[in-house]
Amino acid sequence: MEGCSEDALDHQNRMMTEFLSQKVLRLKTLASNIETETKDHVRLLDGLNNDFDSGHGFLSGSMNRINKMIARGKSNRKMMCYVIFGFVVLFFCYYYAFSSIV
Repeated sequence: MEGCSEDALDHQNRMMTEFLSQKVLRLKTLASNIETETKDHVRLLDGLNNDFDSGHGFLSGSMNRINKMIARGKSNRKMMCYVIFGFVVLFFCYYYAFSSIV
């Protein structure tokens, strides 16, 4: 009788061990997938950070040029009108293009 219950307990122990090893393997795979996904997102965010830095440099340079043009006074009033007119035309072009898409 004892041999039979020992065999049953041993079999049950092996089954539970196999079940646990499968769970551990799934968790290990999941952790590896999370690590890969995290590395991809970090790489993407680093690229976005570099893009924003370059955009910031471009915009600050443009603002500096506009501020210099404004500071020069009356000599550039005509140029300033052209720039403002260009921005207004560009705005309406974008507005028309995006409204026709939607």
